[in-house]
Amino acid sequence: MTRRTRTALITGAAVMALVTSGGVAYAVSSAPTSTSNSAPAPAPAKAKHHRQLLGHVAHGEVTLNGKDHRVVDLQRGEVHSVSSTSVSVKSDDGFTATYAVNGDTKIRKGGKASAIGDVHTGDKVVIVATKANGTATATRIADK
Repeated sequence: MTRRTRTALITGAAVMALVTSGGVAYAVSSAPTSTSNSAPAPAPAKAKHHRQLLGHVAHGEVTLNGKDHRVVDLQRGEVHSVSSTSVSVKSDDGFTATYAVNGDTKIRKGGKASAIGDVHTGDKVVIVATKANGTATATRIADK
């Protein structure tokens, strides 16, 4: 598996995990190299590596399989503008996107449940959003 494919799989798995449970999950299948009963590598080292990779994501879009394919956006950046119905975020590379905010949007600030009124221009955030009919709606906003 190439490094690019592995990075894409890690990002996709992380986005899916964030959307569904707020956590991070990762899975890569590969052909077994032996049939010995040796113990697998310890999970904590892998988990740390995957968190580090996710920490490098600026923005991206992933299409999730399922009965109805869902398009999920992930963006890390600075809040450019915010209102009770939307938030605009600019990533370090200059990419800017605006996301609708509604009653289903889960917002966390400082690790605690919060509200859109607690998110301010200049805050560093991570956004997870679903895209449908040309509109990206934030499902999660994590304000660091």
